[in-house]
Amino acid sequence: MTLKEIGYLLTVAQCASISEAAKQLYVAQPSLTHAIQSVEKEVGFRIFDRGRSGVSVTEQGEELLSDIRTIYEQMAAVQHKYIEKRPDRKTFSVSVQHFSPAGEAAMRLLSQLEEASYIVKLLEGKATDVIADVAAGRSEIGFLHFPDEKEPGILRDLRSEKVEFYSIGRAEPCLLLRRDHPLAVQDTVCLSELAPYPLVSYDYGVEGSVYVSEEGVTMLQAERRVAVSDGLTLVDLLVSTDACAVAMPYLGSLMESCGVVFRPLTGVKPLQLGWIKKADRVLQPLAKRYLQMLRSS
Repeated sequence: MTLKEIGYLLTVAQCASISEAAKQLYVAQPSLTHAIQSVEKEVGFRIFDRGRSGVSVTEQGEELLSDIRTIYEQMAAVQHKYIEKRPDRKTFSVSVQHFSPAGEAAMRLLSQLEEASYIVKLLEGKATDVIADVAAGRSEIGFLHFPDEKEPGILRDLRSEKVEFYSIGRAEPCLLLRRDHPLAVQDTVCLSELAPYPLVSYDYGVEGSVYVSEEGVTMLQAERRVAVSDGLTLVDLLVSTDACAVAMPYLGSLMESCGVVFRPLTGVKPLQLGWIKKADRVLQPLAKRYLQMLRSS
């Protein structure tokens, strides 16, 4: 059974008529009938029942067509991708940490894309996930932020994976909380003032450590901690409870539309910001445009 014969069978089943299928396929009706009979002889059963009003698929034929339809569609996709002429498709992939300022730059890049064809991947996770994505080639670049005390360990991990780090500056974490939160009336908030309120952070996973959070702030003083795995749940908690979260200040504009505001947090150290790539990887045009937006912000 050839790919052409599979196409014949599927078209006949769709048209429920050999004559109509022959017209759509631009083949002579006797040639199409002969092709069907050849396949039926090969598989050992009738695929179609012929009648005055056309053809209908037999029970065994339905099972066969179901199996070969998947093969035919996969082969058509491969042919379209690798054989047929089409414009080059632009690609870009970036991995960022939770609470990262890099997500907003990615949204700005997407809003400005005018390419007719592109594939963009925006992945979010822990610092270890970002490094693993870049090392494995799942992402072209990654964005990291970390406190000074984590720098030796992170740079050691990057070297072992043959990944390069490029610093782009420093930033101080801030506090995220709902607009009518008791602490929202203050211009700044210190760590000691957070004690009465639950603190929300992302789950560290089995390989993570509660002593150093993804936000770069130690949360051991919090008697009530809530761990989440996604941003939507985090926002829901912030707008509906007295919980707070420590994040990067660049996230403020994204959160305000959800009723979340940010306040400067005193008593915390600034974080290093930077991006990573595989040492031998050449950045594609979309990645370079993204980095320009990231630096400008």
